[in-house]
Amino acid sequence: MPWATIGHVGLLVLLDIGLLFSLIAIPVGLSGNFIMLGIALLIALLSGFQAIGWVALLLIAAGVAVGEILESLLGSMMARRYGASKWGMLGAYLGGIVGAILGTPLAPITGTILGSFVGAAGCAILFEWIHLRHLRRSMPPGWGAILGKLAASLLKVLIGVATVAYIHVATVRHLFP
Repeated sequence: MPWATIGHVGLLVLLDIGLLFSLIAIPVGLSGNFIMLGIALLIALLSGFQAIGWVALLLIAAGVAVGEILESLLGSMMARRYGASKWGMLGAYLGGIVGAILGTPLAPITGTILGSFVGAAGCAILFEWIHLRHLRRSMPPGWGAILGKLAASLLKVLIGVATVAYIHVATVRHLFP
């Protein structure tokens, strides 16, 4: 029995390293929540769906989807709260996507994040300026887009923390009944 326990502890250490990596990946712009979903699926398959069941997998997938949807929309919604018209909201949304795409080849991790933030803010301001022809009134929506991107990142990290906690506890309960 002690050898089985040592093996279980080793598996748990590997699991926790993977979960920690995936959690760190979220704020740096990588798909940490998707990695966690993959880890949960692997644990479910390896345990015959005893450690993590279908319902839990679906809830984790729903959390990942909510995080991604919020990430794509929150910048636009906050830009609106800071006075953006539909043009500024469109600029924040498109700018976040285009900025991330253009920033990635420049610096794979930091370029993606900075590109997303700069693109969302810059395009919100640009689209508002094109619409209003008034620079001073075009600036607050850019700030709103930045705050929205920050809020979305925080929410995705919180979803990740909840997912990590669930996966860890479910695995410990399965390995050490």
